[in-house]
Amino acid sequence: MAIDLNKIPSPCYVLDEGLLRKNLELIRGVRDAAGVDIILAFKGFAMWSAFPIVREYISGATASGAYEARLAVEEMKSLAHTYSPAYTEDDFDEVLECSSHITFNSLSQLERFLPAVKNYSRKISVGLRVNPEFSEVDTDLYNPCSPGTRLGSYPRNWAKNCLKG
Repeated sequence: MAIDLNKIPSPCYVLDEGLLRKNLELIRGVRDAAGVDIILAFKGFAMWSAFPIVREYISGATASGAYEARLAVEEMKSLAHTYSPAYTEDDFDEVLECSSHITFNSLSQLERFLPAVKNYSRKISVGLRVNPEFSEVDTDLYNPCSPGTRLGSYPRNWAKNCLKG
């Protein structure tokens, strides 16, 4: 059905469900061909009113903290894969409740919150962001490996066997 876009009030967001489903079919095709799970990044698409359609094709979402993890549970109907450069004591219980995976930014963050993860009532997968100190990005603003960055743990700083147990 053709819609006269000039009759739509402005400003507003317009979503073509047919085009959305076409893109989601492509994503499902990649998922099936590769044998992997594909999850939604809220930073890339946060129109939560469309999540009932999205979750027909995508089984989960990433979150950058407690609020997005709660959004994943409430609107995507799945636990989140959560990563934050700075978790706080105040919101970590919410992160635990709403996450299937939690990635830490540093060894000190991992050491600080790992006991809570291990003592939680269900298994939560734990990860550590590693800064590879190499990037193809030329603009430091967008480069997670730029000099002085605090994104990720540097392998050169790891003590021998520090990640055991």
